[in-house]
Amino acid sequence: MSGEKELQKAYESILGQHFEQAVEWFQKAIEQDPGNSDYHYKLSITYARSGKIDEALAHARKAKALAPAEGAYDIQVRTLEAKQLCSKAERLLASGAEHDALAASYLQHAVRLDPLEEATYVLLAATFARMKEYKDAIATLRDLLELDPDHRTARALLGQYQQSFANYLEDTR
Repeated sequence: MSGEKELQKAYESILGQHFEQAVEWFQKAIEQDPGNSDYHYKLSITYARSGKIDEALAHARKAKALAPAEGAYDIQVRTLEAKQLCSKAERLLASGAEHDALAASYLQHAVRLDPLEEATYVLLAATFARMKEYKDAIATLRDLLELDPDHRTARALLGQYQQSFANYLEDTR
């Protein structure tokens, strides 16, 4: 049994915007052919689109384990791991400033895993600024501006953090 019929039903469900139903069909396809890395990968994408990052990551890792040479699977794992780290960092930041250093560490790791996710740079810079680590905040925004020179938020925050850094230095004299 190949799971091709179930895969077709999953695609039909996606086209109809029935993502939970698509998940069920992908799972049925996997039951038919559990060693098919592509089924796990596609289920991972569907879970990720539904915001179920933990489930998405589990299936992305399974796909990668089944076909380690497939580059798309590695990218999916790294992207999802970065999203997971960002979520953890956001929860830490919401729980109080005493967790800022750990949140910054998670965000730095997320940037290394997925260096194209611009929102992570912004959050990392804001975390550094909250910690009064203005040099790191400024450097993070400059890294982002290398990726996207027209990033408005990064430009605005860069000016703000440069001024905050100047004020900080003035206050410490």
